[in-house]
Amino acid sequence: MATQAKVSAEDQALLNKFARSYQLQTQLKAECKEMKTLVENINEATDEVLLLDDEDSASIPCRIGSCFVHFNSDSLNEHLEAKKASTETVLAEKTNELETITAEMERIKKVLYGKFGDQINLDAEE
Repeated sequence: MATQAKVSAEDQALLNKFARSYQLQTQLKAECKEMKTLVENINEATDEVLLLDDEDSASIPCRIGSCFVHFNSDSLNEHLEAKKASTETVLAEKTNELETITAEMERIKKVLYGKFGDQINLDAEE
């Protein structure tokens, strides 16, 4: 029968940190996915604006919050580009944070697997 390793306070702290990091990682993945979708939607909207003829491009409704604002095509393109740039900036920040958290989780995994071996499972079930 295999002996079970004792769980010290430091080990418990690492387990707790891993659990919090996992929750944050899950949240960041969802946020990144949402932002990537937003960037794709902005790209599609920009393409659609380019396809409009002069008559249709004089007043284009654009939803901002819970209301619609009318733009001409040039103003709308500027608005969309600004929105895309800000979204991509936030996406890059979230991606960097996600990479940092993932690296920290891997470090914690190595420490805990080193001590507990197969008595512990830190791999996510997907």
